[in-house]
Amino acid sequence: MFQKEGLRAVIFDIDGTLVDSFSVYRKVFNEGLADHGIGPVPGGLLEHYLRKGKSLRDILEGVFPPGTDDGTFDACKERIKHLFRQAEPEEVKAFPGVEELFAHLESSGVKIGIATGRVSTPEDEWKRFMRLGLSRFIDAIVTSHEVFSRKPAPDVLLACAKRLDVPIGGCLAVGDTESDIIAAKSAGAIAVYVRTGVEDADAVAKARPDIILENTCDLLALLKEG
Repeated sequence: MFQKEGLRAVIFDIDGTLVDSFSVYRKVFNEGLADHGIGPVPGGLLEHYLRKGKSLRDILEGVFPPGTDDGTFDACKERIKHLFRQAEPEEVKAFPGVEELFAHLESSGVKIGIATGRVSTPEDEWKRFMRLGLSRFIDAIVTSHEVFSRKPAPDVLLACAKRLDVPIGGCLAVGDTESDIIAAKSAGAIAVYVRTGVEDADAVAKARPDIILENTCDLLALLKEG
């Protein structure tokens, strides 16, 4: 049972949890594939790969024909990343209410961490949150670039809790995929599932999240109860 009196920090996933990025990602992904005469890939297939926590290289290996050389993979990957960087500032926005939630956590003395499956550098993520107007609330960011194993391994969450200087058992870990929930429970955090991503709800239910919310901002109402 969640006891908010013992809450020391909330660690958030990014995509599908704090920001609505899937439609933009799908668009630039297919634009990158089109340069190589492939696609478009159906949204459902791309969702499937993302739910499994696949890296961009892994996803490309799933859609390119067998025998594709490394140079082609690298060129396509860089093209997709470039297109996403161009589109993100204007097209990827935080979900409504995130700023209010972050302000409440800060005023309550609860630290805010970011633990993402993205393989970008933390510096790149700080810049993204500056553009979103949220960086002033955040105490630590850890990306998969810094750890040995990606989610569903707990590495990124454990590293974030360490950087926040809080025990992982005093953290809520909020995410939108089965991988997020498995990682949270493996780490020893309180696993919070939000229904705003691309995940299949039945798959997440099997991972047994501790708390289920319609969206990340419903966490504010939970924290204000009582």
